[in-house]
Amino acid sequence: MDVVVAGVGVAGSFALHYLPKNFEVVGIDKRTKLGYPVECGEIVPVKKEMKALLPNLDDYSIFEIPKKFESNRTRWMKFVLPNGREIDVEFEMHVIRRDEMIRTLAENSGHRLILGKTFDFDGDIIVEGRRLESKVIIGSDGANSRIRRRLGLKFEISPAKQYVVRGFEGEEDTIYMYVGKKIAAGGYAWIIPKGDSVANVGTGFRAEYAEKGDNIHKALDRFLREYPYSSRMLKKAEIIQKIGAVVPIDLPVKSVHGKVILSGDSASMIISHVGAGIPPSMVAGKIAAEVVTEFLNGSVELEEYERRWKDAMYDVMVRSNYLKRMWDKIAERDERVNKLFRIVSEKDMSAILRAKIPMKIKFASILLPVVTTFL
Repeated sequence: MDVVVAGVGVAGSFALHYLPKNFEVVGIDKRTKLGYPVECGEIVPVKKEMKALLPNLDDYSIFEIPKKFESNRTRWMKFVLPNGREIDVEFEMHVIRRDEMIRTLAENSGHRLILGKTFDFDGDIIVEGRRLESKVIIGSDGANSRIRRRLGLKFEISPAKQYVVRGFEGEEDTIYMYVGKKIAAGGYAWIIPKGDSVANVGTGFRAEYAEKGDNIHKALDRFLREYPYSSRMLKKAEIIQKIGAVVPIDLPVKSVHGKVILSGDSASMIISHVGAGIPPSMVAGKIAAEVVTEFLNGSVELEEYERRWKDAMYDVMVRSNYLKRMWDKIAERDERVNKLFRIVSEKDMSAILRAKIPMKIKFASILLPVVTTFL
């Protein structure tokens, strides 16, 4: 066949959607129901925010999310420090029905789907002993990508856990982001309203930053039931779903390997300081389909894929990773976070959220090795 799309998440479904129907294409996924269970917070910035975040894109139409894929629209991001200080930033988001978006794009693509099957990779995709020979493989099988591991590529990943709850009592137009060792060691915790008192409540957690004996399960339960700045909105929360996942938190790896191209989380295409994976995966899936189409028509080489997605997103990912590495140095102690954030204003947080680095933050990063020894 022409193309195997190995893994039908966000990147894979967008690739299937944009690959021409006259190509012989098959999408493969281990799930019998595409997009389920949902393994993320399900947020995508609106089109105007994506123009600010990724200014080098040629086409922003993919961020015109249809209403049928939207469960809520939020206006504010509220960042909560370990001491309870709140920093509000105006930043508009779609809260999407990720599973429905993935399933609809894939099923309406006109391409064949093989679902409920795991696959292996040895240069070709192998499904239950059957070799699928193809001209191109789009590896879009997530942070734990088998293809990526078979190619010998490595990047840092972090566990995340999320509850979907009913009974949320906060502001429906606000996404809440929390930092603090008790509830999000080495990461952050979140409350993302989905509308009608339903919310995604979760945490990213790295054990090397936590107290001995702590773990992500205990941390999320504390966040839900005990942490003073979150539990007040979750007193009546009923858990209706539990989800665990891993997310990449590193710079992207090389994405073109012979006839294989890696797309989305499988290549660590992530805005790592905020853990944003859906927008880069949408962009990467579309670019993958466009380049593969041109490649099969004989007008470009597959290496063009690496050039195009990097032109569109790489500089943002580099700045984001810089902010993430800086955060790692700060976040070892909550007292340090509280003290250093005294210099951070709402304007600074607005810039940081958009992967910009304010001058005072650049200056602080130079002094950080010295300053942190006294905090």
